[in-house]
Amino acid sequence: MPRFGKVSWPVVAWLVIVAIYLTSVSACGLWDPWETHYGEVARNILVRGDPLDLWWRAGYGPSGRAENVFYSKHALPFWCMAVSLRTFGVGTSADPAEMVGGLWPELALRTPSMIFGLGAALFLSYVIGRCVSRRAGLLAGLVLATMPQYALASRQAITDIYFVAPVVMAMGSWAMAMLHGGAPLRRGQVLGRGHCARDPRWRGFALVFTLAAVVPLAVLHLHVNSAATVTRVARFAKGPFLPTVDTLAQISNTLWLYWGLASVVVLASLRWRSTRDVWMGLVYVGGGLSLMGKGFLGPGLIGVLILTDMLVSGRIRQLHRVGLPLGVVIFALTCLPWHHSMWLYRGERWFHELIIQNNLSRFVTGEQDQAVGDVGFYIRTLGIAAFPWSAILPLAILGAIRALRSDGGESRAGSDPAEAPAPGEGLPRAVDCVRLLCVWAVVTLGVLSYSVTKYYHYLIPLLPPAAGLVGVWLDRCWSERGGAGADDGLVQGRTSVRVVLAVGCAGIAGLVLAASIAEPAWIAHLTTYLYTGMWREGAPIPTRLVWCALPLAVGLIAYVIDRSRVTAKATLLSAYLVTFYVVDDYLPATSESWSQRSAFQTYFGRRAPTDRILSWWFYYRGETLFSKSRIWVSMNPKRKKLQEFIEKHREDTEALWFITIDSHARRLASYLPRDLGDRVEVAYENHHYVLLRVPLTEE
Repeated sequence: MPRFGKVSWPVVAWLVIVAIYLTSVSACGLWDPWETHYGEVARNILVRGDPLDLWWRAGYGPSGRAENVFYSKHALPFWCMAVSLRTFGVGTSADPAEMVGGLWPELALRTPSMIFGLGAALFLSYVIGRCVSRRAGLLAGLVLATMPQYALASRQAITDIYFVAPVVMAMGSWAMAMLHGGAPLRRGQVLGRGHCARDPRWRGFALVFTLAAVVPLAVLHLHVNSAATVTRVARFAKGPFLPTVDTLAQISNTLWLYWGLASVVVLASLRWRSTRDVWMGLVYVGGGLSLMGKGFLGPGLIGVLILTDMLVSGRIRQLHRVGLPLGVVIFALTCLPWHHSMWLYRGERWFHELIIQNNLSRFVTGEQDQAVGDVGFYIRTLGIAAFPWSAILPLAILGAIRALRSDGGESRAGSDPAEAPAPGEGLPRAVDCVRLLCVWAVVTLGVLSYSVTKYYHYLIPLLPPAAGLVGVWLDRCWSERGGAGADDGLVQGRTSVRVVLAVGCAGIAGLVLAASIAEPAWIAHLTTYLYTGMWREGAPIPTRLVWCALPLAVGLIAYVIDRSRVTAKATLLSAYLVTFYVVDDYLPATSESWSQRSAFQTYFGRRAPTDRILSWWFYYRGETLFSKSRIWVSMNPKRKKLQEFIEKHREDTEALWFITIDSHARRLASYLPRDLGDRVEVAYENHHYVLLRVPLTEE
């Protein structure tokens, strides 16, 4: 394996990825939607010392209490962001200007996403490395980390990566359980009873289980029993959906049940005998975490994938080996304590909004008129989401078909024989791994396409299996045998076939580049949900993607002349260039319009001590985070309410600042008292937001 001094090239490759992800993290302001919304919910966990009840308030004024609660998402992302904010020391000071100063707010809120995203890519790399070859695993992880949509999701404080990473954990653990699960665990004796506590693999499971289930359970239990929580809840008015002190006692008593179940899991797991048991335990932890990350799609998708794989592989008769009884308990401990506590704390209103409206209804009835489409919606999105890998994905699919059609004897072609795993049950492990990746990709695409609600970011769960297939194909390309093992996947040695396939791949790349240039905001939309109106403006035209794709063109030419190793290396170089451009060039430029940070930097830099800021005819959440809720909010113009506020503060305020959008900014003067209409000045504006200053006294 090539080395740079004492450092192997895989280490260098991953360090470059981390550097790309981190380089511009503070150059991009937190985005609307929805980083600012989620960031403020996480900040409120710290401010109120309440990890149970996710909470949000827009500010004060006519619409200041438009959202007094936050019932639309599950808790895991906000717990992680809150822990990160605490670690970086951000979000709880009295000065709201800290949210737009320095690199710490963005770094604090986005670091958990990067840990989940890069961690999932590394775990996928490990699993494929164990099942196919170390090189295939390395390449699969790098492919995933350099897919633009995955890089964006791992660089933003949004919920999707908190769902996708546990799915990768569960499916990777399933692969390891089925293909590497026969090794016995090291066992010891205590009081005449055998246990596996001395085995490092069991200790690994114990660590993950503790972080995923035991720590949250302990935090919730301490919270509902704390004097501060009891005092605060005792002040609540009596009414529907409002908890009482008795509610806290009921939650506390209920959580003791989960402590009992946790003891059962620990004692039962000590009796595990093989690594299959450990890996299956991680499958159930992953299922629970995926539910805590974004909802029922996670465990539902994992269950369908495992069942389909068992049917396709003929393992359905081994259902008794998946540890279902104990697994259900592990799954419940990972995701139910918070849900059960919130059911008792907030009741049916919380259940209806989170479970019915934001989980089940989105899947079967849809959410918005723009969020519709068929399977073609996601296939088109995959073009830019996985570029440039999407251009050679057809070759990887054909290679997978060939591997599945073979008897397995050639499945390891091109890999170092010393790295070959021992034969598993049935088909060789490499072929079994390819089959699982195919099942994973096809079923995921089917489930996503079946859902009525369709957003670009819903595609992210498809990227890991697609990256796995590409990584296995690249491994064949990298072999000493040249293109013979990495051609079209069905027909070997035919130059005419390679020409046709290369032209097809080049055509895909050309269509993606043309669409990206014609619709500059397409890349930004990969992690948002608003695609119309002003949200189509403000993104730079991504012409530099064409230059980033030049190595891909060289790679396709090399493919035609049967130099597949050059194809692999050139496409990998292209992927690094694309990722660097998207993350460190396109993203900072686009954030000037998608984020309100620059507007608030202007406000905090110029405001007088008595100045006040208003969010007028406007409600996009970023204004709340950047002001720490110290903002007058009106979702509609409300002329009377506005003028009453102005008259109330004429004597104690030097100037009022208004944050709004361009079409409304032009109409502000007509809603102000007559003596202020000609004093409106534009302090800052971009394609989405306008910051206006209105002096209340003559200057």
